[in-house]
Order: sequence, then C-alpha cells, then structure tokens
Amino acid sequence: MKAHIARNQNAGTPMVLAWNLPNGERGMLTGMSASFGMKCRVVAPEEAGKTVAQLLGENTPGGRELRLDPASCPPAIVLANFKDKEVDRLLAMLKQAGAQIPLKAVVTPTSRSWPFGELLMHLLQEHREFTAQKG
Repeated sequence: MKAHIARNQNAGTPMVLAWNLPNGERGMLTGMSASFGMKCRVVAPEEAGKTVAQLLGENTPGGRELRLDPASCPPAIVLANFKDKEVDRLLAMLKQAGAQIPLKAVVTPTSRSWPFGELLMHLLQEHREFTAQKG
C-alpha cells in the first residue's frame, strides 16, 4: 500500500493568515471561526520567508530564509478560500467589533507564490500610498 501525502490538508477550507495581531483581535477571529468554518493561523516572525501557499498548508517548493521584525509591519490578515460574500461579512464583523487591523488582503493566484514577508511589505506600501492620497 502506498502512503498518500496530501498536497494541501486545508484545500477549500477558509483560512486566515494572521500577522502581529494584538490578543483582542486574535480573540475576535478565533470567536468567529465556527460561524465561518475557518481556520486561523498565526504567522510567526521566523516564518516570513515561507510562501503564502506553504503557510496555507500546500506541499510546495519555494520560500527562503527571512525573519520579519513585528515592529516593522503592523497587524495584518490574509484571507484564503473565502467566497466574496463571506469576505465582506467577515470584514464587516471585524469592523463592527472594533478590530484595528490596518492591512487586509485576499490570496490571489500570484500572491500564493510570494514569501509572506514580501506580501506584507507590498501591502504596507500600498497602505501608505492610499493613506497619503486620502490625507
């Protein structure tokens, strides 16, 4: 009998990759897990070099050595495997609950292969540009 290795143990399961969240926001997400059928995965600073796909549980090559200092990037969530309506509902619930998570993104086919730390830096740059345009 051949051993079967799952390519992605979380395929299709809504997932939140959480970065640098204060305990309150982390608790909010954990509390919402059951209603969305989602998993939350806190990304540690030493995992910043892993690709988004690897953090989502895909058995894929890639990634590199990268440690991201939490002080260099504000709290962020990256959503995967959510339907559009569920993304909207989750974000609305977080806003209503008073969550302070400045960086939010949805995984795209392109961003799956990016190291997580690089994705965060890209989101941070976009956030700064958007904030500057508003101000």
